[in-house]
Amino acid sequence: MAPILLIHGYSAESPQTDHDSIKKIYGSLADDLKVSYPVVDVDLSRYVSLNDSVSIYDIARALDRVLNQEYPELLRSGFNPIIHSTGALVIRNWIKLFSPKPSPIRNLIHLAGANFGSGWAIIGEGQVARWGRYVFEHGAQRGAKVLEALELGSSQTLDVHLHFIEHGNRMLEDYLVQEYILVGTQADPEWFTIPVRYAKEDGSDGTVRVSGSNLNFNYLRIVPAADTYTMRWTDIQSAVSNANSKQSFSEFYKIAQSSQPFFDRPEIPFAIPYQCAHTGDKHGIVSGSETKAQVQRLIKTALDVPERSTTQWSAVVDLFHKETETTYDLARKTPGGGLFNFLTDQRNQYDAHAQVIFRLRDQDGQSIPIDNADIFFVSEQQLPGTTPIQKLIEDVVVSDVSRNVITFYLRTNRFDKDKNDWVYLLNSVQEFALEITAIEPLTSNRDPSVTYVPLRMPLSTESLVRLIQPHRTTVIDVQLVRIPGPDLYRIVRA
Repeated sequence: MAPILLIHGYSAESPQTDHDSIKKIYGSLADDLKVSYPVVDVDLSRYVSLNDSVSIYDIARALDRVLNQEYPELLRSGFNPIIHSTGALVIRNWIKLFSPKPSPIRNLIHLAGANFGSGWAIIGEGQVARWGRYVFEHGAQRGAKVLEALELGSSQTLDVHLHFIEHGNRMLEDYLVQEYILVGTQADPEWFTIPVRYAKEDGSDGTVRVSGSNLNFNYLRIVPAADTYTMRWTDIQSAVSNANSKQSFSEFYKIAQSSQPFFDRPEIPFAIPYQCAHTGDKHGIVSGSETKAQVQRLIKTALDVPERSTTQWSAVVDLFHKETETTYDLARKTPGGGLFNFLTDQRNQYDAHAQVIFRLRDQDGQSIPIDNADIFFVSEQQLPGTTPIQKLIEDVVVSDVSRNVITFYLRTNRFDKDKNDWVYLLNSVQEFALEITAIEPLTSNRDPSVTYVPLRMPLSTESLVRLIQPHRTTVIDVQLVRIPGPDLYRIVRA
């Protein structure tokens, strides 16, 4: 088997570079791996993430330099990275920027990879976090540029993941990298005293959402129909004035062929270990004493898959599904309530959630700030036995670094005490229409020089269930048509 390379997450860096100090980052994981694989080298990464000048791209380039100059044997013989948290963005950026096809990476194992970011990133960018670093960590900086990549809805991070679903750049088919995803969905009980929702959010491990770690994501691209570009100005004005009516504007837009639901690609093995948090000596996914047996069993299952063995890799999907089922069987038996969450049931931490990320741009690729746009989920009068989609939305975040991106966090399953099981919620959602409108705030409403053609897309319950799944993210790229008014340019015969 090829050597193993451990890559840590944000702020886990050691101020010292001696071997023992770096080893503390990973707990006993390296030694445990050496017991299971005594003939395999285990290398420990150490990189800087708290310097405000350093970006994820810089870290990926630094990794490439070290591989080429100091560890060229890893590039020749291949290696198996095991990453934690932000390490996912480091290694995926390295593959995108520097890896040949096929890649020297064999099996890539994500331990709570922050693939679609973390709500903590915005907290970490704030002034309070800056003061905390200064006071408690001897003046350490925040790692502002790394936090930008970690924001929910960071456009640069979305583009990294979209790179790997393009034909010719697919992780399994083209790079021949076999990925595996492990992420917990139970925050450390000690974190429930922290007055930040992301420390104790249901459907997350206290730092990373399960849906934000899972790389089995959906991608939907909505683009203008060909005739939309040549619409008459009077028709555009009519569309804008009727944007909130029942009139459908779906003829103005279409689903692009580049859209890809997760089932159009090979499913990546994905498992949720029991009582597993992002960090901690007891429940942490890397060094937790109580989670070690299950986590390391899953790691060993992944490492034991032969290189370039698509058939055996696909078989691990079922094995990981069974591990997740075991986790939920154990969670059913967990007593409800607790010291810090006595108003809720601890089993709600296992409620499945989904992320839906909208990114708005015009036909020229220019960003449309969310501040200048409205996204509506418009339902008719509520019918008996149905639930408005709005009632499932628990968090909404507009990215600070990518102002044209907004992330919705929805509860898709809820634990029912009477049934002692999780109830699926999306099949009871009332049918609605997705409406997106935008304005150019610098133009006059009475006589606009520029306007956007609004989007209205009806969504049935069936189409909603296809678009959004538990524990997954759906990325929706929307291209709104920006049209200049008739008075913006005229030609007058002399």
